[in-house]
Amino acid sequence: MPAVRKLSPEGKLTPEVAEALDGHISLFVIDLEMSGSNAQTHEVLDIGGVLAALSEGLPERESWGARVRPKHIGNGELGALKVVGYSPKAWKAAIELDAAMDRMAELGRDAILTGWGIGQDMAFIVESLKRLGRPWPFAPVALDVQTIARSVLSGTGDVDRFNLGHVADRLGIGRLGEHGALADAYATYDVLLKLLERKA
Repeated sequence: MPAVRKLSPEGKLTPEVAEALDGHISLFVIDLEMSGSNAQTHEVLDIGGVLAALSEGLPERESWGARVRPKHIGNGELGALKVVGYSPKAWKAAIELDAAMDRMAELGRDAILTGWGIGQDMAFIVESLKRLGRPWPFAPVALDVQTIARSVLSGTGDVDRFNLGHVADRLGIGRLGEHGALADAYATYDVLLKLLERKA
């Protein structure tokens, strides 16, 4: 699986490899937490993103996160809701999906979406924008940090598996918490920085 993939005009991942990140000036490292695994029937509940300049050291520019108010929480998978920590009380200050997507598009416009095992997050972003009738606002390529981790860390004995929490822990990265979107976006960003240091 290539780390950098080309996207269709509406943002769907394609099998095509993007050879380079030339011409782009920023990465938008994102994480989403959802009410289940199916982008057609489940909903985004939490979004987080870290915008970084695509220059040496990937300096952070801005970050943002928000809980998103579900419209069909009855469709949610109990296991997924438990992982996210969903409750009506905890989500009292959540924002509507259209406001969340508009803010995400504003912050990450033309940036390369970057994430950990990014396929599912991408599917939910594509579906959310489609439902809202919004055009794809990000770069036409996406970057998967998990794939980079596999290429850099496989065979080193440093990690036993390639889930985000384990890799972050083994690389000595302190985390803000687990299964909060902004915390996981920061963990992904920090892992990427460590991986780039190793490759240097």
